Amino acid sequence: MSYFIYSKAPHRLVNIPVIEDFPCIWEFGHERYSNIKPSSLDLHLNRGIEICYVKKGRYDWQVENKEYVVYPGEGFVTCPWEYHGNSLGVVELGEIYWLIINPELFTKENGCHLANWSSFSQDQEATIAKVLRDNQNHLLNNGARLEKYFLQLNHELVNREFGFDVRIRSLIESLILEVVRIIQSRKFEANKNSAWINELRLLFESDFSKKWTIGEMSSCFNMGSTSFNDKVKRLTGYTPQSFLIDLKIEQSKKQLLETNWQMTDIALGTGFYSSQHFSATFLKRVGMTPSAFRKKIKTVSNSQHLSNFHI
Repeated sequence: MSYFIYSKAPHRLVNIPVIEDFPCIWEFGHERYSNIKPSSLDLHLNRGIEICYVKKGRYDWQVENKEYVVYPGEGFVTCPWEYHGNSLGVVELGEIYWLIINPELFTKENGCHLANWSSFSQDQEATIAKVLRDNQNHLLNNGARLEKYFLQLNHELVNREFGFDVRIRSLIESLILEVVRIIQSRKFEANKNSAWINELRLLFESDFSKKWTIGEMSSCFNMGSTSFNDKVKRLTGYTPQSFLIDLKIEQSKKQLLETNWQMTDIALGTGFYSSQHFSATFLKRVGMTPSAFRKKIKTVSNSQHLSNFHI
């Protein structure tokens, strides 16, 4: 069964129940799409905060010129001023839930007040607003945590059992909290990962001449070799050894630019076996030999200096 429940918004479907007694909800929906219809979902703005959860299917989504692919178990969140939808104007095959919360006040610049029905304090509303305004990644990639709220909201709105109005307000608040926590935890995880990579960088930079093995690297972080290798690849895009080589190349670039050291001294100082090994690796990574790099950089630097002098 495909059905749609909404509060105040005119919609393409007819004979749908209206829930005027919930001003906090601008729109709630659950639909299964078995065919693709042209011009069914162009880029648009919502009146409120939209939270969406994908149960089945794969959706190409665009928010403020950012492209996303949303898979089952994922969702997204948008603010009232953020254009979003499918860039081709279609809803793809699958099954989705969505909720558009209708705040009394929520602008891009400042101000946020959900409504009198909300039990959030003024400080809590300010935090919610800041998290949503500052959010640059609209994808909720662990959105499975959201599904239970959509299922329960759907049940309460359809069945309207005793106390359903109290339950609905509680579910909406819980859903908002879950979204904010997902965004905050993602930021916390990013900061934690950045600190971990910086620790790895400092370990390598402390002694470029050391011939590291994966076992030695991983033991410094109390990790198994496989787990360590997978984590470095996930966070940097490099294997640990390749990441180490990249750091060596970056250090050698500084020395080529800032010193007049011989190639052999730079090679040995950054942990390469010989000047030939250094030159071959540098060429592969940078696209030119160390000597050509030094000459090019110094030529550009001199040209800029002369330009500034004539001015």
